[in-house]
Parts: sequence; structure tokens; C-alpha cells
Amino acid sequence: MESTIGSAARYSNRNVLAPRERGALWAIMAFSLGGGIVAGYLVKLHAAIAGNPKRGLCTFTDTVSCDKVLASPYAEIGGIPIALMGLLGFAVLFGLAAWRLVRGERSPGWLPGLLMGVAGLGWLFELVMTWVELFLIQAVCPYCLTAFAFITATFLASLAAWRAAHRTANS
Repeated sequence: MESTIGSAARYSNRNVLAPRERGALWAIMAFSLGGGIVAGYLVKLHAAIAGNPKRGLCTFTDTVSCDKVLASPYAEIGGIPIALMGLLGFAVLFGLAAWRLVRGERSPGWLPGLLMGVAGLGWLFELVMTWVELFLIQAVCPYCLTAFAFITATFLASLAAWRAAHRTANS
């Protein structure tokens, strides 16, 4: 009888995550939401600037200019705005973190690794795009740099979540 109660209690607790992982997942969701808001604004700004690159919506100096960055040929890949890719990426990260948070230990064991991998790819992509801004376009977009900060924070939080999940699985 006692073993049945003990196993039932263990099963009901399988959905509970370690506090560190839970905190990291909440951070991922918060950073992804912030990054998504910035990326969404950049999508809107890209559409306005693409229609009229001389409009001057976001030009502070010659080197601090969203207009110059978003009107460049590097602002799109295959006709798809980079900002839209960022918005979708942040949405995916938010969704993966929410899935892990809601399902807890009943979520797939590979989910923390996938979350870290997606965040890592987003961070690498944003790092390359920042390099493009600095050295090819020779201008920076403050909103793009803000998105870079959000993906950096999201990646670091996903790394913390993965490490916490890994520790829990090994103990």
C-alpha cells in the first residue's frame, strides 16, 4: 500500500521542475516577449522604410541609423525581412519555454537542448547581422542592437535552463 502511495506522489511531482530551471524558463519567456516586441516594431519600420528609404524615420547620425540598415540589401533574405525572421524566432523560443514550463518533466527530454540550440542559432545569426551592420553597412540600428541584447539574454537563460535540467536528470 505504501509503495503505491509513494509512486503516485512521485508521478504527480514529475511535472515539477527544479526552481532554477523554472526561473530560467520564465526569463526566456520574458526576454523572448521583449525581443518579439522589438522585432515586431522592426517589421513595421522595415515596411515603412522599404517604401521610402529617404523618409528619415530612425536616423540619428550617419552611423546610427535604422533607415540605412533597414534600406540596405542585407535587411532581407530572399525577400523576407530579417526582422520578420527574428519575430518568428522569438515566438518559437517563447513557445518552447512555455511548453517546458507547462509540461515540466513530462515534456520530452530533448526539449531543453532544443531550446538552447534554437536560442544559440538565433544568437549566432544576430551576431553575424551585427557584424554586417558594423563592417558592411557601416551603420547600426539601435533597435537591432536591442534585439541582439534580447537574444543574448535569451540564449544565456536557455543555457541556464539546460544546465538545470541536465543536473536534475543526472541526480
